[in-house]
Amino acid sequence: MIRTMTETTSAGRQTAMDETGAADKKAWATTWLGALGALAMTSCCVLPLVLVSFGVTGVFIAQLGVLYQYKWITFALSAACIGYGFYKAYRPIPTEACADGTCARPINRKLMRSILWIATAIVTVAMIFPYLTPYLLSY
Repeated sequence: MIRTMTETTSAGRQTAMDETGAADKKAWATTWLGALGALAMTSCCVLPLVLVSFGVTGVFIAQLGVLYQYKWITFALSAACIGYGFYKAYRPIPTEACADGTCARPINRKLMRSILWIATAIVTVAMIFPYLTPYLLSY
């Protein structure tokens, strides 16, 4: 009888751990989608300048300017992913969720938050860059 209760309890913990693991994977997925969205934002404006400054040349760099027409779509997608990633990274963990020991291996929220802040900075620079370019090129 005691063994059956223990198995049930451990099975319940395993289910709770699986749900926590799925939530961790979802949080990391949104973080990486936000980072990829930030890189997509740079593909039309900032990326060609960075590639040329590193000495990478080719016809394909001029073709990256065509992606400028999709700037608002990539901005909306990356802002949505970054926003959801911030929600997952900064929301408080309820104490009831950790009461049974399922939070024994928490996700690294500090790394997740730093990735999200870097992605936010990249998106901000990519959005402001076309307006700053005339001033930068005038010097």
